[in-house]
Amino acid sequence: MNLNSTSQLLVRNEEELVGKILFANPEDTYPLDLSRKADVYAWCQSKTFYDALFRVGFADEKLFLSEQWALENGNDFDHIVIYQPKAKELLDYLLASVLPLLKDGGQIWLVGDNKSGVKSSMKRLEAGLDEVGKRDGAKHCLLYTGYKRRPAKPFVFEDWIMTWKQEIAGQTLTLCSLPGVFGHGKLDKGTDILLNQLNQHRFMSDVASARILDFGCGDGIIALWLHNKTGARITALDDSVLALKATELTFAANQVSDAVTLIASNGLDEVKGRFNYVVTNPPFHSGVNTDYSIAESFFMTVKQHLTLNGELFVVANDFLRYPPILDAALGSHTRLYRDKGFAIYHGRQPKKK
Repeated sequence: MNLNSTSQLLVRNEEELVGKILFANPEDTYPLDLSRKADVYAWCQSKTFYDALFRVGFADEKLFLSEQWALENGNDFDHIVIYQPKAKELLDYLLASVLPLLKDGGQIWLVGDNKSGVKSSMKRLEAGLDEVGKRDGAKHCLLYTGYKRRPAKPFVFEDWIMTWKQEIAGQTLTLCSLPGVFGHGKLDKGTDILLNQLNQHRFMSDVASARILDFGCGDGIIALWLHNKTGARITALDDSVLALKATELTFAANQVSDAVTLIASNGLDEVKGRFNYVVTNPPFHSGVNTDYSIAESFFMTVKQHLTLNGELFVVANDFLRYPPILDAALGSHTRLYRDKGFAIYHGRQPKKK
């Protein structure tokens, strides 16, 4: 994996990155490069980047995939590097998580593409750090640093869980979410349209024994709705362990914890077996940029995980060029609905001739 522009900016300043260093949500394999010069740990919330570091040989005992920091004695870092996330509330979550892990006098490094909103994050850094300022800028990226000069508040995970009631497609659901999870704290319009369409679909009448996959589960709203509607056990998949934790919390809040199987996976890499139904509101961003590769890879491999005559339901912004990809993957597709900037597509695993 090539280093992105943000990591290249860190490379320009790495003579200062010495001692014990934590990368929070790294976006490439730069932590491995730096580990040859310093004592480096990597905390990932994305299975994709966790896998990338694992594949290139990053030390397993210093590599973590979890929604919150999991090492009890890891609280003496000299530097902590954060890549500016798309969601500002996730930056707040990360800062609250890692400030207690930083030595007095240690530094937070925040790096991001100009389009990511990193310019407006100085105030967030100043809430818990001193001497905050711009360290460097290049290739449309900025690097800010700040020093820990005051005690940090203990991190309390439960304080970051958002819970609310949601009426949708004939059901009243209790939903839980965490910062950075898709649709955090609100109902996404695409999901609303999808579930209302599924509520009218014939397959929802009696499929308690069916195998159903929710690809890109977010806070678990689709998975929970499907379980309530069908009685089936649901497999919920996401690249984000924050999303998987939110889905776990959502099912627990509705007293159906045993009705869901959670899978952290980059695409369908970790999925085994076939499903009668796959339902998805798939991601189409990589950072701040439109990225077809996630959905395209999903569409091209989902055929391997559909039973004969198995069905795929997709909701997407209607400007996305999904129809030809669906046709290439499954031979054909049907557009079930189009309105308010969204489209719902249906595909089917062809029967053997």
